[in-house]
Amino acid sequence: MKAIKLIFVAALTVFLAACGSTPQPTVQLQKQLLNTEKRVGIYVDVINEPTTNIYGAGCLLCYGVAVAANSSLSKHLESLPTSDIESSKQILLEGYKAKAGSVEFIELTEQEFKKLKKFKGELGYAKKDFRSLKESKNIDVLVVLDIATHGAYRGYTNYIPNTDPQGYVRGLVYSVDLETNQYLQYLELDKKIVVDGEWDEPKQKFPGVTNAYYQAVEQVKETINKIFL
Repeated sequence: MKAIKLIFVAALTVFLAACGSTPQPTVQLQKQLLNTEKRVGIYVDVINEPTTNIYGAGCLLCYGVAVAANSSLSKHLESLPTSDIESSKQILLEGYKAKAGSVEFIELTEQEFKKLKKFKGELGYAKKDFRSLKESKNIDVLVVLDIATHGAYRGYTNYIPNTDPQGYVRGLVYSVDLETNQYLQYLELDKKIVVDGEWDEPKQKFPGVTNAYYQAVEQVKETINKIFL
């Protein structure tokens, strides 16, 4: 009986852990909750310069070798302007202007983010408690655009590359009802575009990777635009 009880407890622990790690699914924009009386604030997290993003190099030495091997590509990508990916915020602005009364960009400092408490809610609710921003920012809905990484994606198995570089953009776009902290919309952005032809010729300029990167950016912008359709 004791053994059965231990097995049950272990199984329950695994089950609860699995439930706790369930990823937030996509939430389509709840258009019916937006109207001309709603005040929307759009926050765009800092968008860093594009670079080569290494995945799968499983140790620090492996990662260092991978970074060094892709240094010329990273240098090229880091020279590209960020204006194209940053223009995605205008898509959000225009999209929400058609759905709500007041729409504006807002700023949030790192300190303001740190002060936000965790929100103990189920799936469908933001992990941070954004409700205090309703008063401090004078808004009803918070929209967040977070471009976490962009440039090129390259997979590794320890020291050895297992993919050629691909055009890459990864991030999140979501909106939160500041009365309930519930998501009005939630979407993960993850675009990879295979390079057409040889990725490393001519060297230093990488036209194939550059083109794939801009294709990924355009696809992300199209995906954001579809939020409002």
